[in-house]
Amino acid sequence: MGDTGRDVTGIDETRGRLRELVTPVERTDTVPLSVATGCVLATAIDACESGPADGIEAGETLFPANHRLRSTDIGLLKVAGIDDVLARQRPTVGIVPAGDELVQRDASENERVETTAFTLTQHVDRWGGKVTYRNAVSKDTHPLRAAIQRDLTRDALVVTGVEREGLVRDVITDLGTIHVGRVAADPGGTVAVATVEDRPVLLLPESPVDCLVAAVQLLRPLIAALAGSPLPAHPHHHASMATAVESERGTRTFVPVALEDHVATPVGDGDPTLQNVTRADGWVNVDEETTALDADESVGVTDWEQA
Repeated sequence: MGDTGRDVTGIDETRGRLRELVTPVERTDTVPLSVATGCVLATAIDACESGPADGIEAGETLFPANHRLRSTDIGLLKVAGIDDVLARQRPTVGIVPAGDELVQRDASENERVETTAFTLTQHVDRWGGKVTYRNAVSKDTHPLRAAIQRDLTRDALVVTGVEREGLVRDVITDLGTIHVGRVAADPGGTVAVATVEDRPVLLLPESPVDCLVAAVQLLRPLIAALAGSPLPAHPHHHASMATAVESERGTRTFVPVALEDHVATPVGDGDPTLQNVTRADGWVNVDEETTALDADESVGVTDWEQA
C-alpha cells in the first residue's frame, strides 16, 4: 500500500517527479508524409534526394530522432524525396470522470452533464495523446477499482472529479502510491500524482478551471515525456497589468487575462469560472516568491490554447 501523499509540492518539483515516473513510448508506426504533421520521429531522417534550390544534399540529416514534425517540415521532407516517416505511436491516455451525479446527457434535477473530462479530451488530443474517454463512474470502491484497473493498459491514466480527501484517493492509495498529494498552485492545487502498476496516474479536480490549470501544467508535459519529444513553448506576449493582483507566497498563481493594446486585464473580477476563462486571451504566471503584481507592471502572457 502506498503513502497518502499529503504534503504540498511546488509545480516545478512536481513536473520533475512526473518525469522520473515516465518511460517514453517505444511503439512505432510508418506514417505517410501527407498525415505526418505532429508526429514524433522515432529515428533521424536523412535526405534521399538533393534539392539544390532549397539547399538540401542527399544523405544530409534533416531532423534528429524525437523531433516533432511541424507543417513547414513536411514540405522540406517532400523536396528531399521522403514519402513516409517512422514515428513513435501517440501515447495512450485513459480519462475517467468520477462522480455520482454525472451523466453524459439529459441531466435530471439532481444530475449534471459531465463536461470537465470531455473538455480535457480535446486538449489531450491536441497535445499529442491518443485518448480513451470513459463514461462517468460512481464514487464507490468496486466501480472505481474496476475503472482504474481497466485502463492500466494505457500509457497514462487521468481521473477527474477528485477531491482533496476522499474515496478516489483511498482507492489509488490501496492500488498503488500517491507521490504528490497537493500542488502549490492556484487554481489547480488539489491535483495529485500517483502510480499504479508503474503507470503514471493524475488525479484532477472536478472544477473545469482547476482541471485546466493542472492539466496544462502537468498533463501536457507528461504527454510530451511519454512521446519522448520536447515540450513546445506556448506563444508569449508582453503586456502591462491593468490592475494589481495579489498572490500567496509559496504558491504559483495563474491569472486569466484579456489583452488589448498590450494591456492585460484580469477577467471575472478575480473569479476564474469557466465562462470567465473562455473570455481570456492568455494567462499571467505569478511565481512563488511574488506576493503581488502592481498595476502597470510588465508581465508575460502565455496563450495556453496554442502550442
